Amino acid sequence: MNVEFRSFDADIVEIRSADSGDGMTFGGYAARYDSPSLPLPFIETIAPGAFDRTLKSKNDIRAYVNHDERLILGSTRAKTLRLDNRSDGLYSEIDLPDTTYARDLSVSISRGDTRTMSFGFSTVRDSWADANTRTLHEIRLHEVSAVTGVAAYPSTSATVRNLTVIAKRTATDLDELTDAIAALESGTELTDDQADVLISVVDRSRPAVEAVVDATPESTVTPMSLLFKQLDLIAKNL
Repeated sequence: MNVEFRSFDADIVEIRSADSGDGMTFGGYAARYDSPSLPLPFIETIAPGAFDRTLKSKNDIRAYVNHDERLILGSTRAKTLRLDNRSDGLYSEIDLPDTTYARDLSVSISRGDTRTMSFGFSTVRDSWADANTRTLHEIRLHEVSAVTGVAAYPSTSATVRNLTVIAKRTATDLDELTDAIAALESGTELTDDQADVLISVVDRSRPAVEAVVDATPESTVTPMSLLFKQLDLIAKNL
């Protein structure tokens, strides 16, 4: 299953005491309809109704911090995550658990440091007006996330979930790996530490790296594309 990730400014973000009086509740938009994305490199919009079928299916949708399955915030099955399919987008409301990472998140949101949400999905039906313009008409929703840093790398196939797997299996700090990839994508000059992180990940996964190099025609390889091919293959083989 090809899982993609998209991020949005949550716009309306609120932290308040839960109705039960026990803990805190966080609310914000996980997706906006008819709102053009930033270049992915293509431009993408979500059509109203794209979430209708997946929400009616009653599948268990979970909420995480930074797409990390270890940092669960809530689930629709437990009714600690509630999804409201509004006319302008998908609004999520989460009853935060009494955990260290959730308390840290609530402080970050209250301060205004965290205002981004993201969702993980697979495409059921889409259309392309041209090679650079995509509309999502129907998607299968897997999860929503509150995002404290760089949420995804939509211009590549190296997703946050892949990075989480890679970091865990290669004993690499996830935040350091995320920062290194973000710097690489933005064109920012890598620090020595960031370069060391990338080299270390590749070195620790040498068989997978050698496989993708052998399978990729030399004429099509660029340092950036090769790295992301490596990351994808590493995640699949770990």
